Amino acid sequence: MGNAPTLAALLLPALMTSAALATPASRPPDTYTAVIYTTPQGCSYSRAQAPGYPPTWHLILNPQRVGLPVPTGRCPVML
Repeated sequence: MGNAPTLAALLLPALMTSAALATPASRPPDTYTAVIYTTPQGCSYSRAQAPGYPPTWHLILNPQRVGLPVPTGRCPVML
């Protein structure tokens, strides 16, 4: 077990890649109030917001099933 990689070591590259894909420019502005946001790359997100907290944006899986565009590349899971 001394040489076995930890879960964090296995997940870190994936998390870094996801974070690198989510650039600040891909987030909607703070004044954006709609429930669905689509990035210029075609990634569609749904808004979630708890009272007193800023909104979070969660990737919509299979967006074409609800009439949204199909992404042209890889999309971060959250913005």
